[in-house]
Amino acid sequence: AERFMFEGKEIVLKPSCAVFITMNPGYAGRTELPDNLKALFRPVAMMVPDYGLIAENSLFSFGFSDAKPLAKKIVQTFKLSSEQLSSQDHYDFGMRAVKSVISAAGNLKRQYSVMNEDLICLRAIRDVNIPKFLQDDLKLFTGIVSDLFPKIKEEPIDYEILEEGLRHACKQLKIKDVPGFLLKCIQLFETTIVRHGLMLVGPTGSGKTKSYESLQLAMTHMKGKINPAGSPFKPVHTYVLNPKSITMGQLYGAFDDLTHEWTDGILSTLMRHGVAAENDDKRWYIFDGPVDAVWIENMNTVLDDNKKLCLSSGEIIKMTDAMTMMFEVADLSQASPATVSRCGMVYLEPSILGLEPFVECWMKLLPDPVFKHYDTIKQLFDNYLEPSIKFIRKNVKEIIPTYDSNLTFSLLKMLDCFIYPFRPRESDKQAPPEAMERVGELIEPWFIFSLIWSVGASCDNDSRRKFSEWLKKKFEHNPLKLAIPDEGVVYDYVFDDGGIVAPTEEQKAEDEGNEENKKRRPRWKHWLADYPPYQISNDAKYSDILVPTIDNIRNAYVIEMLLRMDRPVLCVGPTGTSKTLTVADKLMRSMPKEFSPEFIVFSAKTNANQTQDLIDSKLDKRRRGIFGPPLGKVFLFFIDDLNMPALETYGAQPPIELIRQYLDFKGWYDRKVVGEFRTLVDINFVCAMGPPGGGRNPVTPRLTRHFNFVSFTELENDSMKKIFSTIFNWWSRQNEFLLNLSDKLIMSSIDVYKTVCSSLLPTPSKSHYTFNLRDLSKVFQGMLMVESKKVDTVEHLLRLWYHENCRVFQDRLINDEDRNWFRSLLGEHVVADFNINFDEVIKEPVLYGDFVSTGSDKSYQEIIDLVLMKKRLDDYLEEYNQVNVAKMNLVLFMDAMKHIARIIRVIKQPLGNSLLLGVGGSGRQSLTRLAAFM
Repeated sequence: AERFMFEGKEIVLKPSCAVFITMNPGYAGRTELPDNLKALFRPVAMMVPDYGLIAENSLFSFGFSDAKPLAKKIVQTFKLSSEQLSSQDHYDFGMRAVKSVISAAGNLKRQYSVMNEDLICLRAIRDVNIPKFLQDDLKLFTGIVSDLFPKIKEEPIDYEILEEGLRHACKQLKIKDVPGFLLKCIQLFETTIVRHGLMLVGPTGSGKTKSYESLQLAMTHMKGKINPAGSPFKPVHTYVLNPKSITMGQLYGAFDDLTHEWTDGILSTLMRHGVAAENDDKRWYIFDGPVDAVWIENMNTVLDDNKKLCLSSGEIIKMTDAMTMMFEVADLSQASPATVSRCGMVYLEPSILGLEPFVECWMKLLPDPVFKHYDTIKQLFDNYLEPSIKFIRKNVKEIIPTYDSNLTFSLLKMLDCFIYPFRPRESDKQAPPEAMERVGELIEPWFIFSLIWSVGASCDNDSRRKFSEWLKKKFEHNPLKLAIPDEGVVYDYVFDDGGIVAPTEEQKAEDEGNEENKKRRPRWKHWLADYPPYQISNDAKYSDILVPTIDNIRNAYVIEMLLRMDRPVLCVGPTGTSKTLTVADKLMRSMPKEFSPEFIVFSAKTNANQTQDLIDSKLDKRRRGIFGPPLGKVFLFFIDDLNMPALETYGAQPPIELIRQYLDFKGWYDRKVVGEFRTLVDINFVCAMGPPGGGRNPVTPRLTRHFNFVSFTELENDSMKKIFSTIFNWWSRQNEFLLNLSDKLIMSSIDVYKTVCSSLLPTPSKSHYTFNLRDLSKVFQGMLMVESKKVDTVEHLLRLWYHENCRVFQDRLINDEDRNWFRSLLGEHVVADFNINFDEVIKEPVLYGDFVSTGSDKSYQEIIDLVLMKKRLDDYLEEYNQVNVAKMNLVLFMDAMKHIARIIRVIKQPLGNSLLLGVGGSGRQSLTRLAAFM
C-alpha cells in the first residue's frame, strides 16, 4: 500500500522512514509493550559497554597523555564503590556517573593545562562523588581513592571568593555559617557546574532549602568576579514549585478532554520565559516535593543529554546552558534508577547542623531587655534542650513521630509568645517599664513552661508522667528560683506572672489603692485554680454542652497563645478526645475579634485543586499577586482530619503538599493565570488529626515540622466524672431523689465503659468493636431524653440506665455469647453498686419509646403494654401504605418491633447517626422507612 488511514488522516508511506523504540522494562513507571506490537519490531539486545574503553578515548580527546591507566583507575573506583559502600536509594555508579567524572576531568584539564594528570583525575572523582555520600560511607570512599592514587597530595582549592559570598548570604538570611553547611553549599556549586539536573536529598530540618538560597544569594552578590571554575559569577533567579500540589496537566500542560484545546502548564510557561530572556543569568527551576515515577519520568529527556522538554502538544522546548533543574526531596524511595542516574546528588544530614545553630540564631534576634540575660538563657538551653529531647527519643511513646529540629523550633516559637510584648513595634501595647526590670525572674519559668508544652507535648498520658518525673529529678540537681509545686505532674500547672507584663484592669486598680503592695508576685498555679464553676443554661442542647476540664482548658490556652502569634498548630490525639470541639469552641467564642475562623474538613477524596479553590475563594486581592482576608482581619483555617486524603500510587498526598507549599513559600501558583505566583498574607492554619490507621495516613514530616504539636490525650477518670456529673446533675436538678444517686450511677457507667473498652477488642469478624468517649456520652444523652420528674424509684432509674447501656453497647455485639457477657456485666454492677436484685428489676424486654402513648403526652418513656405497642405500629404501617405508592406488607414480630424502637431512638437524637449491619433481607431498609415515617 502507498497510503494508509491513521486516526482519520491519510498518510503517505515512505520506505526511507523508520521507527525505533528504546525501552527498559521492569520497574516503576514502565510498562511492557503489547505482544502484537512487539512481533512487528526486530529486537536488538543492548549490553553493558566497556567503560574502560570509553573513558580512555574520552580522556585522550580531552588531551590527557596518560589516559590508559587513568581510565582504569576511574572505572575501578566505581566498581569498588558499588561493592563496598552501603546501598542507598540515591547512589548510582553506572555509565552516567563515569561520564560525569570524565567531563569534570575535561573541564579541569582545560583550566589547568599544566597540572599533574593524576591530580586532575583525583579531583574530578572527588568533586563529583563526595557530595552524595553519607558520613559513614565517606570514610570508606576516601580509603578506596587513596589506595588507587597513592602518594598524591591534594592541593587545596581556592574557594575564598565563594566563601566570602556565602558568609554574606548567611548574614542576610539570619542563619549561622556552620562550616559543614558552607561545605555543602560549595559542593552544591560544584555539582551545578557538572550537571544540569541535580537533587538535594536529606531528611527534614537538614538545611536543603537554606543551602540553595545561600548559594543563590552568594552568586548574585559576587556577580562579575571569577568563580573557582574559571568563569565569571552570574546572578541567579529561582522558580520554586511543588509538583505534587498540582495535577500532571497543570505541571506540563494538557489537552481539554471535551474541546481538545491546549492549556499550558506551569513548568512549560516558566521555561518558555527563561528561553526567551535576553540576558544569560542563571535560572534554577526548583521542584520542592516528593519525587515519584508519575511525574519525574516525563523529565527524562530534559535530564539527559537531549536537554529538551517534550510536551504532549508536540512542542519541544530546548533548555539553555544557563538553566538548572533542581529537585528537593526527603528521600528517593519512589524514584526509578533512570532518574537517579540522570541527576547529580547532594546529600545533607541533620547531624551537620545539630540543634545549636537554631538556638543561637534565635537568641541573636532577642529584644534588648531580654537580650541582656543572654547567659541565663544560654544556660537554660544547655541544661534542658538536648537532654530532654534525648529522653523523649528513648523512653516516650509519641502519638505522631517528631524530629529534633521540629521540637527545637516549637520551643522557640513558644518562647516568642512570652517575649512578644518586649519587641518594640508601632501598633501593639508594650510591656510596662516594671516588666523591663523584672524580666530576669520571668525567663526561667517561661522557659520551663515552653519546654513542657513543646518538647513534652507530643506524647500520650503515661509518657507524660515519665517526662514529668524526669523533669522533677532535673530540678533537684539545679533547683528553680520559682519551684513548680510537687503535687501531681508538671502538666497540671500554668505560670502566672502576677500581671507584670500585661496587668489586667483589676490589678491596676489594686495598685493605685495601696502603695506597699506594689511588688507583684509571679507564681505557678493549678490550671483549675481560678476557674469559676460551670453552669449549664436551662435550654441548652445536649450536643452543645462543653464542660471545661483540665484537659480542654490547658489545650485551649496553649492553642490561643500560639495562634495570637500566627504560629500554625497541629492537634493530635486518638478519636473521641474532643479535638474538634475544643478547637471549634476556642475559634468561635474566645479569640480576639480580628481572628475569623473558616472550617475545612478533609476526606479521603479531597484533592489539591478543591482545597486551593476553597481557600482562594475566601480571600480578596490586596494588590498585584498578593491575596488576603479583608484588612485588619486574620483568617484561621481549621482543617479537621488533616491526614484523611488518600495516598496516591507512590504515597504522596496532594492536599497536604499544597498546605506545605504555603507554609514554606507563603503562597502557590494561580490556577487561572498560568505561571503567576499568588502570595497569601494574614492567614494561618490550625489542624487536627488522629494517629495513623483506619483510613488515616501518616503525614510527611516535611509538613509537620512547621507545626507546634498539642497532643490531646485520653481523658482521665476525674475528667470523665466531672463532665458527666455536671451534665447529670443539670438534668436532675428538679428531682432531689436523683441527685443523691448521681455519683454511684456515674462511677458505674465509667466502669462499664472501661471494661467494655478493654475486653471487647476489634477482630476481623468484629471490626466495628471500637469504643470511645462518644459512646459513653451517648448513654447519658439517651437518659436525658426522659423527663427527670418521671423517674421516681431506684428501679425505674436502673431500668432506664440498663436500657441505654444496652442500646449503645449491646446493640453493637454480633453474637449471643458477647451479648450475654455484657448483660451479666451490667447485672454485677447493679448488685454491687446498688444492692438490688438484678432479675427483679429488669424483666426483658426493656423497651423505651415515645410512639405508644396516646393524646398529647408524647414523651420518651418505658413501654409496658406490648399488645398496645403492636397495635400502634400496625396503625402507623397502614397509614404509611395509604400515603406511599410502594406498599410494604410487614408482619411485625417481636424482634422487628424492638428494632423499630431502636432506630426511632437514634433518629430522634440531634446528631444521631446509625449504621445498620446485617445480612441482606433482615429488614434494614423497610424498618428504617417505617421508623422515619413515624
